[in-house]
Amino acid sequence: MKRLIISICYLLLSGGAAFAQQEHTEITPVYNGFRHVITYDDRNNKICDIEQEYLNNRWTTIETEKTAYNTANKATWFISPIWQNFFTYDARNNLLTFTRQYKYDSVYVNTERYFYTYDSNNTKTGEIIQHWTNSEWVNKSRTTISPALQLSQVWDSIQWVNSVQQTLTHDTRGNIICQLSQRWDGKQWENVERWTYTFDANNKQLTYVDEIWDGKKWGPWQPMRDPVPVK
Repeated sequence: MKRLIISICYLLLSGGAAFAQQEHTEITPVYNGFRHVITYDDRNNKICDIEQEYLNNRWTTIETEKTAYNTANKATWFISPIWQNFFTYDARNNLLTFTRQYKYDSVYVNTERYFYTYDSNNTKTGEIIQHWTNSEWVNKSRTTISPALQLSQVWDSIQWVNSVQQTLTHDTRGNIICQLSQRWDGKQWENVERWTYTFDANNKQLTYVDEIWDGKKWGPWQPMRDPVPVK
């Protein structure tokens, strides 16, 4: 597979200081009349991807995607003809916020954003989703995560209200041996589905059982059947 590689050296302003940065661009092989012109920065991060189609004896750009990165090679910005995304990180490079904007009438407009929290081990402990409504951010849902419980709640315009939860049971070696799914009926948690697992001494999964709650007892999960055709 042959690729055309073009090296570009230019000055980039960062933090008020200018420094030389080496880029290289690769042109992918033509496939069904299409190709991609991809540019990488000096750390080999893809910063630009141009899709082109060969029409009327020349290459015509169909769409362009661009990405920016921080010094830890984490994406901080992404833009395409359809949407653009913004990312922020904490000092340990955990993703803190993710904001998405969709393009309407040539203008990128806020759509949704996510907030994340982590513990001291960099394990995600929570997520909040907001939607852009009437020119302001409005809470949509919240998820609290722990080794034993994943609780999802929705915003009712006043407070957080329970929605669904996943309860996890582990064995002494950390394997998940039971996963229980429940939904909130407004007063209490109702069973929905349950998964149980067994493992051997090497922590290799041996068995897996999926059960559905019918309102009174657990029964085996049954796939939906196609309706009987009408003759």
